[in-house]
Amino acid sequence: MWRTQLRRHRVVPTSLSAFLQANSTLQKDASAALHRSTALVVADTNSRSIYENLVAEEALIRALSLDETQCLLLYYVNRPCVVVGRNQNIFQEVALRRTASDGVDVARRASGGGAVFHDEHNLCFSFLTHRSRYAPEKTIQIVRLGLCAMYGVDPARITTTHRHDLFLDGKKITGSAMRVQRDIAYHHCTLLVNTPHALLGRYLHPEGDYADFRTSSVGSVRSPVTTLTESGCVPAVPTAVDAMKADMTAFFLSQGRRVLEAASPWELDIAELRCDFAATRKTYASSPLHALDVCAAVAEDMSFVEGEGRRYARGDAVTFAEAVRKAKSKAWAYAMPTFTSTVLVTQEEFQRCLSGLPAWKDAVRRSSLTAEELLDLLSQSLFTERESVLQLHTTVDHRSITRFEATSAGGEAVSAATAVAVPVEWLSRFFATLLVGSTCDAPVDGVEAAGDASVLVGGFLHEAGAAAPALPDSVRDASVLMVIQTVLSIWRRKNVFDVDRGAGERR
Repeated sequence: MWRTQLRRHRVVPTSLSAFLQANSTLQKDASAALHRSTALVVADTNSRSIYENLVAEEALIRALSLDETQCLLLYYVNRPCVVVGRNQNIFQEVALRRTASDGVDVARRASGGGAVFHDEHNLCFSFLTHRSRYAPEKTIQIVRLGLCAMYGVDPARITTTHRHDLFLDGKKITGSAMRVQRDIAYHHCTLLVNTPHALLGRYLHPEGDYADFRTSSVGSVRSPVTTLTESGCVPAVPTAVDAMKADMTAFFLSQGRRVLEAASPWELDIAELRCDFAATRKTYASSPLHALDVCAAVAEDMSFVEGEGRRYARGDAVTFAEAVRKAKSKAWAYAMPTFTSTVLVTQEEFQRCLSGLPAWKDAVRRSSLTAEELLDLLSQSLFTERESVLQLHTTVDHRSITRFEATSAGGEAVSAATAVAVPVEWLSRFFATLLVGSTCDAPVDGVEAAGDASVLVGGFLHEAGAAAPALPDSVRDASVLMVIQTVLSIWRRKNVFDVDRGAGERR
């Protein structure tokens, strides 16, 4: 049955610009998809880029004029990516090193909600309505009741939450996020069809080694997850997502109005829904999707269309390609509330990292000291006693470092809530000079990038004063530079400031 339906399901190529222009006014031409005689419309995108699909959503909410009876359902499918909510902190939510090494994109959406993983086995829904009909508690029921009606899933197995997520047998299959802008609103959600289970948690965890992390960002609510194929609800076939799209389109067009107009759609008689859907399914199985040509909109740098009665707002992108560039940019990735991290550096860790530097053996040879003697001498400039620990506090605001402070605490007190930290003022001044005002992922000239290292050495010795190590002249500059390099390396690694979140999508 589903194979037959899939073969009958045909998409109609549609210019995104033409679609937006035709549906941007309240009084539409009879040929417009959202003409007043049409209450429900389904569209799809031909892009697999999370950045382009998020911009396509933006284009729709800026252009569409919907009356109180209309609802547009937009589908899209993305290549592997992680998407975080508007006010989430990427360092708290995402395994940034792993996404970078695996070529998985990290994107920030304009709506709220938590971090999610998308891939080609995950179907994304976006329900767009007039703001007066904004009701995510109802639109999520289209997905829930659709699964029950189409695949015979017992409705008791699928539950919803106050966040409008869906749980199947107590495990999450759908996460939701919402946004209301001007006179239009959307509720978008994901549906885990047959994503490999091992990928679902691979990228959704922090990699930083933080002793403390303070932010007003919204954290994700972690839940056990499953997929529709894993739970036996749909066949585990390569075309499962396409089949789901075709089935859900038929259900939305035939039963969507009934669900949306019900006072309590979760109380609808599922047996009656199944019967009615079975009777009308063939009628809607061949209904076409409006296949929005998002790829062409990017290639042609399509201009945004502003709906009737709306104006271009300051900061809005003018063209589609401009908006995609913004979505990929570091500025947008780091557009999150200010945060302050604290990472620890122990003497043992410092010495291990220092002695692993390429220049270490040569410094020992030229110093006329043993390796242990040189390590102890260099450690004394940072650690007042063997058990003490350096605490490096960094405040970041929209990617820029606004504060750096180094403190020291006794080893036994580090984990205690009442630990008394003693400021290491000279070290704070030195590294604040290097880092404050720079972006957190920018290399430091002279030690991590080309530059005059002698300036750094001179600054370190000046700020350290009496705390500076008494080194032989033959190795003083090289040794001081290695100390700076070691502290920066540990600070950067533990904060995950060593990952290039460069603009530009990995394909």
